[in-house]
Amino acid sequence: MRERVPEGDFRDDEDYRLPGLRTWMHRNVWFLVRLGMVVVFTFGTSLVASQFSYGLEGNPIRLTAEQINAGELPPEAREGSYVQVVGTPQVGENLTPENIGTEESRIGVSARYSVPYFYFRTQEMGDNLLIQTGNGLPNFEQIGDEPQVWEGSLSSVGTVIFHDTTQAGLERAGLPQDERIPVVEVGETPEAYRALFPTYSAVIAVWLASLGWLLWKRNAPFA
Repeated sequence: MRERVPEGDFRDDEDYRLPGLRTWMHRNVWFLVRLGMVVVFTFGTSLVASQFSYGLEGNPIRLTAEQINAGELPPEAREGSYVQVVGTPQVGENLTPENIGTEESRIGVSARYSVPYFYFRTQEMGDNLLIQTGNGLPNFEQIGDEPQVWEGSLSSVGTVIFHDTTQAGLERAGLPQDERIPVVEVGETPEAYRALFPTYSAVIAVWLASLGWLLWKRNAPFA
């Protein structure tokens, strides 16, 4: 006859399992895997959602030099808004690959993982606004002193990509470093994000599938 386990005696027994978190985790390994997938895809979906929303924007919000110099942007112009400004690049003369990023060039460079971003001022807005380009520099010799239209996502010195290296790059180039200064991220247009809508849709679909898998399959009780 099988020996009875006395109450309060916690000896090993194949039919007896000590209740608690550790035991529950052992019994619900796949539930934890599903939960981890949901967490990972939720983070990715949150990033995709903001980019998806930006891709739906229509015409840019036009910001004038007067508004920017006065520090009075319209209420609809918020971080991440699609904006447009008109200004003449304020950069040094005789630009060469060697002096880009120096005070002589007046062009700040922020780079990480072999991805460079360039910053420069405009004559009309001076230290009150910076233009950021991520796909190389414009042809400043061809532009000359002609005002240009700059369109992109509105951010600030404090929120741009590669924050630490950006601060160092701005300092080396003699550019303003106040984190409240607006930055127009040229090239970050809704059209560019709309081209990625199929990819965004796939990420959202996988997230919904992982969420459905998490909720559909029951997990073992806690105790």
